[in-house]
Amino acid sequence: MSVLEPPALPSLLIVEDEFLIANDLRRILTKAGYRIEGIAGSVEEAKTKLVSQRTDIVLLDIFLAGPETGIDLAHWLNKQAIPFVFLSANLTDSLLEAAKVTQPFGYLTKPFREKDVLSTLEIARYRHAHSEEAKLREQQQIQIAVNNASIHIQDREQFCLAIADQINQFVPFAFITLRIGLLDDSTFYWLMLRKTGDHAFSRVNPGTLLGADEPLLEKLDPEAPDQPGLFSGGAFDQLCQTNVLARACRDTFGVRSLAQFSIPLTRNAITTLTLARTQRDGFTAKDYQTVSLICPQIALTLDNLLAYEELDRRRQIKSIELAIANAFRSGGSLDAMLALVADAINELLPADFLGLYRAERQPPAGSGKLHAVQKNGGRFAPLDLQSVRLGTPISPSARDAALTALRTCLTKPTLNVGFQFTDQAADNLLVELYRKELGLQSVLYVPVFISEQPAASLILASKSPYAFTYKDLHTLQDISVQMALALDNVLAFERINRLSERLEQEKTYLTEEIRTSNNFGELIGNSPAMTHLFTTIDQVAPTEATVLILGETGTGKELVARAVHNLSTRRARTIVKINCAALPAQLIESELFGHERGSFTGATEKRIGKFELASGGTLFLDEIGELPLELQAKLLRAIQEREIERIGGKGPIRIDVRIIAATNRNLQQEVAEGRFRSDLYYRLNVFPIVVPPLRERTDDIQPLALHFLQRTAKKLGKVLTGIANDTMQQLMTYAWPGNIRELEHVLERAAILSRSTTLTLAEPLRSLPTVDEPRGSDSGPVQPIDDTMRAAILGALAKSGGRIRGAGGAAELLHLKPTTLEARMKKLGIS
Repeated sequence: MSVLEPPALPSLLIVEDEFLIANDLRRILTKAGYRIEGIAGSVEEAKTKLVSQRTDIVLLDIFLAGPETGIDLAHWLNKQAIPFVFLSANLTDSLLEAAKVTQPFGYLTKPFREKDVLSTLEIARYRHAHSEEAKLREQQQIQIAVNNASIHIQDREQFCLAIADQINQFVPFAFITLRIGLLDDSTFYWLMLRKTGDHAFSRVNPGTLLGADEPLLEKLDPEAPDQPGLFSGGAFDQLCQTNVLARACRDTFGVRSLAQFSIPLTRNAITTLTLARTQRDGFTAKDYQTVSLICPQIALTLDNLLAYEELDRRRQIKSIELAIANAFRSGGSLDAMLALVADAINELLPADFLGLYRAERQPPAGSGKLHAVQKNGGRFAPLDLQSVRLGTPISPSARDAALTALRTCLTKPTLNVGFQFTDQAADNLLVELYRKELGLQSVLYVPVFISEQPAASLILASKSPYAFTYKDLHTLQDISVQMALALDNVLAFERINRLSERLEQEKTYLTEEIRTSNNFGELIGNSPAMTHLFTTIDQVAPTEATVLILGETGTGKELVARAVHNLSTRRARTIVKINCAALPAQLIESELFGHERGSFTGATEKRIGKFELASGGTLFLDEIGELPLELQAKLLRAIQEREIERIGGKGPIRIDVRIIAATNRNLQQEVAEGRFRSDLYYRLNVFPIVVPPLRERTDDIQPLALHFLQRTAKKLGKVLTGIANDTMQQLMTYAWPGNIRELEHVLERAAILSRSTTLTLAEPLRSLPTVDEPRGSDSGPVQPIDDTMRAAILGALAKSGGRIRGAGGAAELLHLKPTTLEARMKKLGIS
């Protein structure tokens, strides 16, 4: 059976300047079992011994030799939380009041009796033990109160308010500041509260604290917190020389003392809690120790809060990704989809503006389009940047230069807040104008990569100068991954639609071409005139020069245009033709430039114009001389500026086409008579090609005739082996006012009527009478029509022997019906 050993008695330090009394006390206490650590004869010696070896209780004489008394040492012992018992011979009332303030654990009056000494020490031990237990219970209650007040809070400001309310109940203060620097996330949080009542606090705005010296806001983030401790008096003044916030609190609110505590978080962070008062000695060591005891509980609660924020942030990012997928599946316009995405992002990253800059891969290089939405009444709505009224006009060249300079930021993750944004706006005209007009003060740029290539950029902006952090930038980068997947699908769908529309347009166009084309085949001829034409085509085809083809109707101007295109670098694309004389003036503009749906009555769907259809290829403007004067100006602008605008469109569209025009008119004469613009004429007449008429290339009539004979025979399903000699002779001597087109039609009519394998003409070739050469070569005076008709009828009657009807009769000779001739004879009085 074991015997319990009595608990060890506390250690003692005797502070007494009379050696006999001190030695007597040591004898009594040693005999009773106390451990005597030593005897000190002055305050300075006592402090030295206690610093080197702390004792449980101090026996302290009130009257000590030297500059400091036992009362002074008692105050120091209180700060060190060391219990003590006063030794005194006699006490005056004033001395007793001063001693009470120090809160001793007992009094011993000289001379001492052993019984009194031991009983007083026993009582002191009991009181000290119960005091420490009470203090421990109080600390536990404070920790429980702090825990209960903050355990369910999921907002940093509410957390700070709860902590402030609890701390203020046992350590009063005027201001409290919470600083959280998360180094891994490169984020910084700063919150300062001002006490306005017993349980009331208000948030201090950084601008209010720092006043007009706004550049100090830039120092809130990178400034490392100072070492924890108490700062009052000279220590506080010294702190203000290096610490921006301490100096600002002193100058703005009259703060004169600080108590700064380190909050040890489990993550890589620099977190401090700072209390401030306007009194010079506002905090004691006991206050500092009390608050220090709850700092671990604050750290635990704050760690839980940050962990919850991280989980909630991940949940919100997933929600945003889902919202992006749903928005881009909605099938609306890109602006409408962007508004839905902005509403989702705003839940995590509050903002006032969201833009999507799409870089165009097609020429001109570097061009792009900006889709934007702006917060209006708490919801985002599409913003037409063209409708934003800029206070300062900006030229297209200046706008392009500003966009080019801004494009560097758009292709890499960028955070611009505060003066960073202001400096960028000062250097970029476009950013400065939208900063003024939309009130934006901070912005995030994040590129959106598709197939490892930057295809677009997300632009998130706010009217607050310090709205975003680097953690927000990383969050937006995470969101951009889902944005890239959704945008890739949208762009792919747009490309499919665009290609489908283009293929449909080309199919329609080619179908019409096959149906309506004159289909002359290839250019045929070896005459000197044609040899010169071929040389000219070879020279101009490889260039990008505009070609004007001149020639009479039916000479094959369209075939020349096709030959120029087929020998050019654009031959991989289609040559698109439009006949300016075949369409009403009201439709030519729509055919050339296209129109948007609803742009005019009957425009039930969007139509791509011939300029867009021919992009990358050649546009052939046939019968350009027939183009209405009012459309000539628009055509000139399209050729000069290389851009068009659809009817009802919102902006210009860049084009890349080669122009070939043709006409059978004398454009110089048309210009002189005011029917054709001179500036358009000179723009088209860069490289004129004159196609010779068939009468000037008679050597080519025989090969042309044989070519058309083979094609016509195949078309009609007849066997035609050649052309009769007399027929060929007529073909060679005929003037061919209708040129090649007339030759083809004459041979086709003869083939239809031919009854043998050798082609012969059904009737002689006759040229149409002209105004200058009327029928009848009589150069006498012009007779009245009735006299002329009378003479013709009388001559025919004489030749027919007076017969009107039948073969060889007068009606047959005059190519009239007998009844018609009889009526005219009756009218003219011929019997």
